[in-house]
Amino acid sequence: MLSNFLRLFFCLTVFTSAAPLQADILCQLKPATLQSFNEYAANVESQLERRWSGHAPFLEVDGNRSERDGVMHGDFAIRSVTGDDPLSVPEGLIHDWVGTVYIPKARPSEIISVLQDFNRHKRIYPDVIDSRLLSRNGDTLEGYWRLEQKHVLTVDFDVYQKVRYEQVAPDKWVCRAYTRQISEVEHAGERDEHRFPDGEGHGYLWRLYAYWSIESEGNGALAECRTISLSRDVPAMLGFVIKPFLHQMPRDSLAATLRDTKAAVAR
Repeated sequence: MLSNFLRLFFCLTVFTSAAPLQADILCQLKPATLQSFNEYAANVESQLERRWSGHAPFLEVDGNRSERDGVMHGDFAIRSVTGDDPLSVPEGLIHDWVGTVYIPKARPSEIISVLQDFNRHKRIYPDVIDSRLLSRNGDTLEGYWRLEQKHVLTVDFDVYQKVRYEQVAPDKWVCRAYTRQISEVEHAGERDEHRFPDGEGHGYLWRLYAYWSIESEGNGALAECRTISLSRDVPAMLGFVIKPFLHQMPRDSLAATLRDTKAAVAR
């Protein structure tokens, strides 16, 4: 108990002393960093296209029998595709996570309905402070989120995304969601609120792509989401604060999305 208290005290003390240095770690998204992410995303999409076209198992979890059985019995299967650490690229990190959930008594169309309903996302997902649908053309949508992430640090973002849904079989749906415009917001909701231009700020989140694979299974549906995101690399002087945030945020966000989507569909 004492050792835990001392660790907490140390973390709080270090974080408080580091706060004035926040302005010193402002950065910009570099072309080489973005190019590395775009190349990685293209490779991920090639893998997914094989699954979605029937040339490989439809779901990632299909390759692990025990993991799939756990999901069917109520577990959430979440893992990092890159191993223990994100993938290091020039002045950046690529975070690649995949998670699967089983939703009993649900149809794929019901899950799609929740995911498409941008106007309700602020009531479904606690991390989404505000949300709205901007445009829709069939199954192609554009939407807005004010996103708040709390992991040691609290950071807010204005997120604009374009999403395309496709039914690839009678019982299967897929989704590509691209967030290419992300603006970090300082002092969100306060009189001195300040929004950084896209590609500038502290670099906690530069890009976020999400890919959903949803299929009927038994008396319900399996929903699998793979997210790839791009952040800055870890600055040496504040690594003890920034690293836990950068490494944990993608995993926690995916877990919350799966949990809250399941809850919304089940209502």
